[in-house]
Amino acid sequence: MHLTQTLALTLLALPLSAQAWDLRLDVPFPQGQNLPQTLIQGTGTLIRQKSLDTGSGFTFTASHRIVRVGPVLKLEWGAEFSQWKANGQVQQGAATVDSRLKQSGLGLGLNAQFWVPFTGLAGELGVMERFQNYKLTLAGAEQTKNLARPWLRVGIRYSLPLPVINPYFAASYQQPITKDKPVNINSVGDVAGYLGAQGSGQEFQRMWTFGVGVAF
Repeated sequence: MHLTQTLALTLLALPLSAQAWDLRLDVPFPQGQNLPQTLIQGTGTLIRQKSLDTGSGFTFTASHRIVRVGPVLKLEWGAEFSQWKANGQVQQGAATVDSRLKQSGLGLGLNAQFWVPFTGLAGELGVMERFQNYKLTLAGAEQTKNLARPWLRVGIRYSLPLPVINPYFAASYQQPITKDKPVNINSVGDVAGYLGAQGSGQEFQRMWTFGVGVAF
């Protein structure tokens, strides 16, 4: 019986040991700070409830294995390119104008996979440092800034038991480890200051991702 278990674990470890590369495409559902309670005196709410709330985009990640510990643990480093967008509306008095938030750039990080033997299931825990270009278009004004934020990622994957190449499905929850709060707006004149602080304020602050990948 012991020999049978040892052989089974060895066979399971073989495909894992051969998988040095991992390519993944995720569809994120990012969320930003919509500031529903922000007011401008004499004009009412600045941002509508759903403004800049949810968005779309993609994240492409290429990872390479650093070390593997038996069939249950794999540590890898990865690089990514991401682009996230969100559209909304800004209400200033009786007028309503469009708003648009976009973040795109590169990232570098580490990811650990914790495998459950014989199931194809693995939990994931990763940290990604993202270097992104931030662009906000609001009420005809545009603000851009370069951002650097560490993000925490917690996820799960299910790998199909195919030889040599293993396709898989993945889902994760992500949020920045560090972030700043938006500025306070107390008057119409503060809108310029609000736009000037967007690079450290109203950013994408959390997201769910769902994707597909292949390990080989």
